[in-house]
Amino acid sequence: MQTLSGIDLAVVLLVIAAISYGGYRLSGQIQDRNGFFQGGQDLPWWVVAASIIATVVSAVTFVSVPAAVFAPGGNLTYLQVILGLALGKFVVARLLARPFYASTGVSTSYAYIGHRIDRSSGEASMLLGLILNIINASVKLLTASLVLDVASGWGLAYCAAFVVAISLLWGAMAGIKAVIWTDFLLFVIFACGALLLLILMLLNIERPLWDALMTLDARAKLVLFDFSVDPTKKYTLWSGVIGAVALSVAQGSTQGTWQRVRACRSAREAKLAFDVAGMFYVFHLLILAVGVALTAFYLDHPLPAQVLEDLRGAPDRILPYFIVTEVPVGLSGLFVAAIFAAAISTLDSVLAESADLSVNHIYVRLVGGRSEAHYLTASRCMMAFWALLFYGLALFFNRFSGEGLLDLTFKLPNYVYGGIFACIVLARFGIGRFPTILLGFAVASACVALLATYNIAFFYWCPVSGVAMIAVVWALDPKRPDWDGVVKVAHSS
Repeated sequence: MQTLSGIDLAVVLLVIAAISYGGYRLSGQIQDRNGFFQGGQDLPWWVVAASIIATVVSAVTFVSVPAAVFAPGGNLTYLQVILGLALGKFVVARLLARPFYASTGVSTSYAYIGHRIDRSSGEASMLLGLILNIINASVKLLTASLVLDVASGWGLAYCAAFVVAISLLWGAMAGIKAVIWTDFLLFVIFACGALLLLILMLLNIERPLWDALMTLDARAKLVLFDFSVDPTKKYTLWSGVIGAVALSVAQGSTQGTWQRVRACRSAREAKLAFDVAGMFYVFHLLILAVGVALTAFYLDHPLPAQVLEDLRGAPDRILPYFIVTEVPVGLSGLFVAAIFAAAISTLDSVLAESADLSVNHIYVRLVGGRSEAHYLTASRCMMAFWALLFYGLALFFNRFSGEGLLDLTFKLPNYVYGGIFACIVLARFGIGRFPTILLGFAVASACVALLATYNIAFFYWCPVSGVAMIAVVWALDPKRPDWDGVVKVAHSS
């Protein structure tokens, strides 16, 4: 396949350098762990809202959603997942924003779980959260690296190293404050990039737009909803909405959510940030439209046989291929930079989250009584450790990319999402003890194994296994729910 010109690669590097400088200037100076990991509680809600959506709109979304529409049998039923994810943000705003913001004496979401249930439950949920981070970050790093490999021809390993290095630089500059500000800038870039890409595709479709849409409709490419109750079908209204809401709540339990809530100026602004982030999911409709336009374009411009053969083993390469071969020099660099923006906005957030957990839950206990300057240095070192781990796993996950990265990025985390979903719901209402939590997680894991054995769509795994765990824990340790959900302790933990 063709690769980007030197001018395009220079544009990519220039955009990255500009965002790095902008993020550095907007972040200010960080003096302690509270500022590094929680932003000092002085960021405006609209910046936090953009950061929330930038974190979930990864390169997987930017690259793989159009590829899923373009693929044989592909259509627009991913819209059902979008509806569920947007609704999930509204649920998180009402379930967790005020308790997270109003709680004192706790520094992580898992310490919150530990105080609401018990310390062992908090530590166990932290391990699940780290596993989730590892899976998500590695798959999304793989996506960005595949894009750069198509564009540059450097090779997957070198491309992954480049993406990791930039993400690490942004995360280490000023912690979550730099991450949130760079995420805001990145969101603007990839939103504009997607819009310009759609316009460019529409201008280059040779047949009348209505004729193109009729042809796509005849091939069932424009199907929006599937009301089937077949539990083995991945993209139905029921699996998309129910599964995606549960996934959003599970993601709401992570340290990334805690960091963004605590970075806001008030509990009201934290809730508003998540509500607006839910509305920002309209951006996904633009990505779906890119997939439709991409399919319409190749109706008039058939792909070479060799490219079709390459796509069988790596279906997510179709959009990068279009950018490299059809977009004018200079502009193609901007579009590749937009895809990188989507990738890095996710990876730098996960690096900050993983380092936060590693330092506050593990390192401080092993090496206590040191200065804040020491812990800041340790935080940046932990980011480097996690960056190396994500790099190695991204190369490992490449062997599974033939099934499509969109499915891969949803499927793998669902092995643990149910337990995380149950832990945060139980903690929010103060229900359970570690023995019952452990037994409930065993039941949740058994449910996932059973659902997988019978080929039940992975979107059902989280809600089914999570509800099963909640039912077991509450049955074994019945308590009246504590509706307040706020933790008040004298000392940080």
